[in-house]
Amino acid sequence: MKKLLSIILFFQIYTCACEGLGPQAVARETPPILNYPPTAYKAHKQNWALHQNADQFIYAANSDGLLEFDGSVWKLYPFPDGQIVRAVLCDDAATKAGKGRIYVGGFGEFGFWKKNERGQLRYVSLSKNLPFASLKTEEIWNILKTPSYIYFQSFSRIYRYDGKKVVEIAASGNFMFLHYVQGRLLIQLIGRGLHELIGEKLFPIPGTDSLAPASVSSILSFDQKRILVATAKHGLYLIENNTLTRWTIPLAPELTRNIINKAIVLRNNQGFAFGTIKNGLYILDQNGQLKLKINKQNVLQNNTVLALTEDRAGNLWAGLDQGIDLIRLRSPLLFYNTVGNPLGTTYAAALWKGNLYVGSNNGVFVKKWLSSEEFRPIPGLEGQVWNLSVVNDELLCGHNDATFRITESGIQKLSNVTGGWIFLPVVQAQDTFLIQGAYNGLHVYRKMANHWTYAKAIKGVPPLPIRQIVQDETGGLWLAHAYKGLYYAQLNSRLDSVLQWKELTAPKDISSTFSIEINRWKNKIYFRSGQSYFESAASGELKPATDLPPETEPYKIRTGISQEWFRVFNNRVELHSPSSTITRLDLSLIRNSETILALDSSYYFFCLDNGYALYNRNQTRSTATTATRPVLRRVMNLLNTNEDFSLKNGEVIPAPTRSLRISYALPVFGQPVYYQYRLMGLSEQWSDASQQSFVEYTNLAPGEYTFELRSSQSTATATYTFTIAPFWYETLWAKMLTVLVGLVMIIALVIYQEKRFKVHRKKLLAEQEEKLRQHRLLSERRIMEIQNENLQKEIKNKSQQLSNVAINVVRKNEILEEIRDELQQVKEELGQQLPTIHYQKLLNSIERNVAGKEDWVLFEDNFNEIHEEFFMRLRNLYPTITPSELRLAACLRMNLSTKEMAPVLGISVRGVEIKRYRLRRKLGLDPDVNLVDYMLDI
Repeated sequence: MKKLLSIILFFQIYTCACEGLGPQAVARETPPILNYPPTAYKAHKQNWALHQNADQFIYAANSDGLLEFDGSVWKLYPFPDGQIVRAVLCDDAATKAGKGRIYVGGFGEFGFWKKNERGQLRYVSLSKNLPFASLKTEEIWNILKTPSYIYFQSFSRIYRYDGKKVVEIAASGNFMFLHYVQGRLLIQLIGRGLHELIGEKLFPIPGTDSLAPASVSSILSFDQKRILVATAKHGLYLIENNTLTRWTIPLAPELTRNIINKAIVLRNNQGFAFGTIKNGLYILDQNGQLKLKINKQNVLQNNTVLALTEDRAGNLWAGLDQGIDLIRLRSPLLFYNTVGNPLGTTYAAALWKGNLYVGSNNGVFVKKWLSSEEFRPIPGLEGQVWNLSVVNDELLCGHNDATFRITESGIQKLSNVTGGWIFLPVVQAQDTFLIQGAYNGLHVYRKMANHWTYAKAIKGVPPLPIRQIVQDETGGLWLAHAYKGLYYAQLNSRLDSVLQWKELTAPKDISSTFSIEINRWKNKIYFRSGQSYFESAASGELKPATDLPPETEPYKIRTGISQEWFRVFNNRVELHSPSSTITRLDLSLIRNSETILALDSSYYFFCLDNGYALYNRNQTRSTATTATRPVLRRVMNLLNTNEDFSLKNGEVIPAPTRSLRISYALPVFGQPVYYQYRLMGLSEQWSDASQQSFVEYTNLAPGEYTFELRSSQSTATATYTFTIAPFWYETLWAKMLTVLVGLVMIIALVIYQEKRFKVHRKKLLAEQEEKLRQHRLLSERRIMEIQNENLQKEIKNKSQQLSNVAINVVRKNEILEEIRDELQQVKEELGQQLPTIHYQKLLNSIERNVAGKEDWVLFEDNFNEIHEEFFMRLRNLYPTITPSELRLAACLRMNLSTKEMAPVLGISVRGVEIKRYRLRRKLGLDPDVNLVDYMLDI
């Protein structure tokens, strides 16, 4: 029952669902925090322990198994039986227990994962065959390493492993976590004080009996003489010379209320980190003063901290009840980014009288500089703020509504000038003025009774929104329009009117009138126009800038202090120091209003869309060991992802594998890493920089290759040499045999081609002769066609001639008949005056010359000569046809008209029409068939 109660107590501590004591706003600036939710690492939300190995990979004991993170990819290694992994420890030292092992523990199981030559983890169980009956019910919650042993601990048993055998250690009761502090193994027995494990026995530590009611969550080394004891709900204690005293610090009650669950000592005297159940993380210095408080109010994923570890780069990792978070404690950047952020988007900031004033789209806010107190809004300054400037110990505010002076007791309106973007101090006749660029031109302020007061608007300046003002060596003013335009102005000595006003145009003076920016840098004035930079020339005109870094992507410049300057990109900021050192800051400033302010000699202020960031110029950079050389993770057959190859140099890849995927990583956390690679033997050209953590090669030829990899973090290069084995037919002997066989085949082919050429030549000659014969036949056929065409023409001519003859005969008969008729009439009229003998002689002569049967026979003979066998074909088709119908058909074939046919046939026109009708009936033609066309087609 006692054991059961202790386990229940433990679960109450570790799985407390309470997320806090209600909303607690945390306004303190925090270092960069990266959230890794379960959707990112694709495993259970609970993470019970964290550790880092020599390769600087992060390992997490997750409820789904062992999580590995190499900086690019998360990978899960489940327990063989799917148990929850409760503890993890990376052992990289060369001890008798082994090296390069990742020890894990869970319910009824503990052992280690170790990489094989292919870089993949393989599990070895240490508990599987142990003879301890307790293992069936024990769950390993803690793994501890000493110079000689590895300890696997549940809440009633300790299993000591020396690299060869496991020894079971039990106690008279249950206990909390075992800790190795100042060379001693310390543990609390539940309901009693602290004990020290010596050998296989536990010995009580005098003076710690008062810890009996408490639950000790952590035991840490406080300094060389003292030990810090953190309890879950009973506060903090120090042990010195077997004397237990409370560590009375202001934060102790708050830590007690929120239940301390984990605590670690931060390296390099950076203090202590406490993880609580109810309110996230607390970072304390060695004096117990609060340095950082991080919880859900400032982007921690969850307030229940289950695990803590510090990596070699000084980053703090927190295993949470819901996810894993990375806190970059050594980063020089601090962020104000809290839930319910009252500031909104920031545009201006200033330090004045020990306070930080921040201007945003929501107004002006103030708090004590570098304190954890809340921002307070300044009444009357709600709305858009563009500028906060400390001039002659007065804090001036350029607001959307007017221009104000901010005092310790409130605000005073200086003028009704709206949208004051900038104040430029100008010395004129040993007096200092302020020229203000605003929504409606330029305005002047002067000192009156030790206070800045509004003087006048400058005449001659158009009512333009002036966002930037820079004064050159001659006293002239360069002015940038808020949206479009660049101007140059010379003022009179009283600063009340313009002597010269010039507008620069594009493309004559500058490349574009949009996106104009003016910066004084390196004793020069630089102008940004579109994506180009210009500088002022001696003639007063502008010329392209020559001493800016080459533009690989668009950037803007901002000036700092002590000759420092910035290049602002869309997704980052680069800080350039006088020593040419470049510090990359992962910041995205407000688009088209990228503001970087030097608050004092130590801090830069970056305006962000949600809050702000601070950069500490004086913070010592982390000297912890960080990974600089990329690590090869896996070489895999691209066509069979289950096939891996050794990561040792000189690996021989089997011949069938010609496509590889090479995975790599650089365990640098919290900042982007860009890789470049090349494969010597394929190409000597480095690839473009990319964040992709793998590369694929396909259709690799057999041979030796060297893969080289470098990152954006350093010039250190990782190399991997391998050989693609050839197929048997790609070996030297196979190639020589192939050459020999090829030569033989070429000779055989030449001989074969000679024979084939002869056959082909004969065939070609035969084909040519056949073509000539066909050509000759074609020519003869063409001649015959031509002859036929000529014959057809001749027939047509003769047919026309025959038709003409028939017509002439008809005309002749008509004339003779007319003469006969006339002669008969003359005979009748003259009577005996015309002798009968002469009359009869003339009449007989006329009758003889009128065409008769002989003329038709002659006509038929000529017709048959022209139209061969027409009558024969017609008689064959129609055997009952009569001679008179044949004559009619002949006339129709000659296309004679009815009138022309009548004399030829010796009948009237009416008789011709009757004969045509009868012929059509005999031939059986339809009424729509043309009789003439029918005769022509026979």
